[in-house]
Amino acid sequence: MIQNFSGLAFNQAPDSQNQIHSDEMAKRYGFKGGLVPGVTLSAYLTQPAVSHWGQAFLDRGWAEIKILHPVYHGEPFDVMVRALEEEQFEAELVDATGKVCAKARVGLDQDEAAGKPKWLDQTLMPEGYVPPKATPETFAKLKQTGGLEARYRWSRQHPMAAYFADAAAMPALLRFDAAETGSSGWANTSFVLSCGNWVFAANALMNPWVHLETRHQNFSAIEEGAEVAVQMVVEDFFEKKGHQFADVRVNLFSAASRAPLATIWQRAIYHLRS
Repeated sequence: MIQNFSGLAFNQAPDSQNQIHSDEMAKRYGFKGGLVPGVTLSAYLTQPAVSHWGQAFLDRGWAEIKILHPVYHGEPFDVMVRALEEEQFEAELVDATGKVCAKARVGLDQDEAAGKPKWLDQTLMPEGYVPPKATPETFAKLKQTGGLEARYRWSRQHPMAAYFADAAAMPALLRFDAAETGSSGWANTSFVLSCGNWVFAANALMNPWVHLETRHQNFSAIEEGAEVAVQMVVEDFFEKKGHQFADVRVNLFSAASRAPLATIWQRAIYHLRS
């Protein structure tokens, strides 16, 4: 049975270049403190899938996730799940007041080859690259020409290695604990989706910006030490209620073999109205 669970929210990125996760910047935009990253909330919503299906979720699981309201560091939350069918469930992340702050539909793909992305011959981002400012003109150019490829390495030292302050709250498959039976150190959802955030921000300079919604599909668990090649394509960009939005498709590959690891569709506000 897929299980509910409770926890304390953990801000993995208080020192992020996206300063919406810092208290000072977030308060300028009317929040009471730095926002817990959307990728961290996504890890909470998919944890029941890892606990229930194990490595099968890391190899072929998928999730559709929407962030509805901010969550702050140290706040208690509950993840409530409802089975839809044998290999699919709905989940809600509920704060202490009963507010649904994020929701997801999560499952396993029956067809392991479905939707696997193709490697693109994108230019590798040079070291020290300073991207152009995020504007409609920048996103129009990126949509036409494609983004620059970025590389990220998964390891136990990575800031996203734990999405709780106490890593013992994570499933053993995701922990780097040699004494724990079943511990494997596979990459968690917060790292996978962060790759999408990082390549997005590396191709267009923005601060602050807000991760709103993702749909992602895993194709292979990411092992410790793996170098991940991340490629981005802009699908759309638009203005709504004074905010500037962008929709991007991000594909993750093994840098060594070019085998697909995951694909992500992501929507974000890259410029918040003043």
